Amino acid sequence: MINKQLLFSFLFLIAGANIAIGQVSNIGKPIIFKNKIAKTKSFFSTPFVDNAQEIISVEELSTLTQEKIYRFGKEHSVSIDVFENAEKTVLPSGDNLYQFGIECSNAVSINLMFDKFELAQGVHVYLVDAVNLKYDGAYTFLNNNSSKMLGTELIYSDKVILEVFVPQDKIGLSELNIGTIIHGFRSLDEMAKSLNSSGSCEIDVNCPLGAGWEQQRNSVAMMVNGGGFCTGSLINNTSGTIIPYFISANHCGISPGAWVFRFRWESPVGQADCATSAPSIDGPSSMNVNGAVYCANSAASDFVLVLLNSSPDPSWGIYYNGWDRTDVPATQLTGIHHPAGDIKKISRDESDAISSAFNSGVANSHWRVPSWDQGVTEGGSSGSPLFNQYHRLVGQLHGGTSACGQPANNMNDDYGKFFLSWTGGGTDATRLSNWLDPGNIAPDFIDGVDPAVPTLALDGGVSNSFVNFGSLCGGTLTPQVDIFNPGLNTITTATIHYGFDGLTLLTYDFVGTVTSLQTHTITLPSLTLGEGSHTFKAIFENTTGTDLSALNDTSQYSFSTIVTGEVFILDLTINCYANENSWQVLDTLSQIVYVSGSGYDDLTPIPIIDSFCLVKGCYIFKLSDSYGDGLIGNASGCSDGHFTLSNSSDIVVVQLLASGANFGTIMTPQFCVGDAGLKELNINQEISLYPNPTSSVLIVSAENLKMESIDIMTITGQNVFSENYQSDIISLDVSSFEKGLYLMKISTLNGVILKQLIIQ
Repeated sequence: MINKQLLFSFLFLIAGANIAIGQVSNIGKPIIFKNKIAKTKSFFSTPFVDNAQEIISVEELSTLTQEKIYRFGKEHSVSIDVFENAEKTVLPSGDNLYQFGIECSNAVSINLMFDKFELAQGVHVYLVDAVNLKYDGAYTFLNNNSSKMLGTELIYSDKVILEVFVPQDKIGLSELNIGTIIHGFRSLDEMAKSLNSSGSCEIDVNCPLGAGWEQQRNSVAMMVNGGGFCTGSLINNTSGTIIPYFISANHCGISPGAWVFRFRWESPVGQADCATSAPSIDGPSSMNVNGAVYCANSAASDFVLVLLNSSPDPSWGIYYNGWDRTDVPATQLTGIHHPAGDIKKISRDESDAISSAFNSGVANSHWRVPSWDQGVTEGGSSGSPLFNQYHRLVGQLHGGTSACGQPANNMNDDYGKFFLSWTGGGTDATRLSNWLDPGNIAPDFIDGVDPAVPTLALDGGVSNSFVNFGSLCGGTLTPQVDIFNPGLNTITTATIHYGFDGLTLLTYDFVGTVTSLQTHTITLPSLTLGEGSHTFKAIFENTTGTDLSALNDTSQYSFSTIVTGEVFILDLTINCYANENSWQVLDTLSQIVYVSGSGYDDLTPIPIIDSFCLVKGCYIFKLSDSYGDGLIGNASGCSDGHFTLSNSSDIVVVQLLASGANFGTIMTPQFCVGDAGLKELNINQEISLYPNPTSSVLIVSAENLKMESIDIMTITGQNVFSENYQSDIISLDVSSFEKGLYLMKISTLNGVILKQLIIQ
């Protein structure tokens, strides 16, 4: 039998053997720096670019699409054979030196993309600032790759010289063709190497907020993809072999042959800027990999997976992220990214992720960050990873409205779901599964890996602590937890120590089989807690043998219980225009108790099933249609909508039949929870309003009871009328009210009811 540990060590050595390929070589300065030969005076000129207009155009495009690629350059498509068009000098040694000058008038920077790049051994290529004697390179045969493409770093000048040194015995053995010249149009003050170009609310990744996220930090790289910046990250696979897969956003492009990937560009620990006006301190920018090979992409969840031309050097401190392919919302959200092409930042939201679509795209294809608590994202953050509370990747950034200074309701971003990307479009070229799980092991999640640290033989942990929603609402709690195995050896026995609110005095003994990269869900014994906020905590003890890592042994989940509550289930079938529809549950004071949001996506699967927990009392179910035709279908093959709202005993408390779908802009039926609401429902039938609609006088009439007060409110909750009474019939002059829909709250000795009033 093959020893798995020895096999892994052998594979690890193979994976690390070619780490230098695709990276810039430090072999000295360009020859023209020595001033022994004259610099070329011949320059190829690109068409004029109006920098200011380009900035306006790309910002308008960004506002329109809400995608967060940071465009800094205008791409000029060319086809220039360097060896045929460059100025050639034969050196005294017989070696050849080629110089090709490029001028982009008024450019802030210039970078190149070669669509034919294959160098013989001994050939050196530099990109040189013709004025300030700065340079990028050398690129050598070590940068050769299967795509025969390569992109350079940016040179901050409007005139550059491409210098190519060819040894005498290697003349005619190389190919070098420029396919794209990128004219950088962002100003130096704004961008200078892009350091400090992002907003002042951004937080350097090595600030205190980044503590505990050092591994995930090390996976993230800035991408220079032609005339734009994006972000992406290395990602782990289930094969046990480290493969340099890199995931980013589909809208950043799917031709990675000439991309440049910059790793570990971050302000040093202790010198970071933590959302202040102070500038970030620059960090090393030389940990670069040039080029990659396309693997798969899908527009639905906006992902692209590429294979880097070389493995990043493990000595850089590189990490390959773990991932979670379940469709379970994260309870804490963390993003690590390069906003505006700036040095690496971190953002955090303590909210739950929301299933969403991006710009009315495929329904439930994205995870929405509701409102960042710390930091934001910007152009350049596109493709950056979103992590859940277990530090596993669950998506990559597509776009959104967040930005420094935005109000809280505009601080959201949408990330393409890893869950959807896993199966993608059902083919190898449109999904992640066959690349990241070649052996079809099919784990729900895996942890990341450090290429400098071999996988442990015996390691287990707990994750995905969970308490079912129904049990939080007046029922007995039934917690669940996953045992998972990131190690090589099988786990057969373990003990789970668990408890609530800081205590872990309860135990559960597991006996079974959890093989490498597999999980096993445990349903723990039920128990009852008091009403209020609680925290469930589980600690894993590996009794199969000595567990070699404690980092994954603890999991916890925070929640609230409503002991006196009851679960209500909404079964809603909407029409073909679902983005027009939303709903709220309000109490008798018109305070929002539950809300669906601002509208659904047109492609939302139907029926929509939602559930919520309500305490004893009476409520309004407010269903809205922004167009004003209710749930009418009005389209070929689109039926009228309808809904039922039922309690946990399957008793329907509110219902809309398809025959009543044309309710207009809003409907506000009432319902009650528990015996306390019965009397309130009865008095609803004893009070009437007439005429309704009205434009002048409104009569409020009550049978067998007296009204004590009347309040009239707009549908947004603004109180426009309030008066006390002791009468069974009241006349109100409403002629001064603006036209529209109002809610009338009528208080009596027997309870409070709400009525809908229309002013014409």
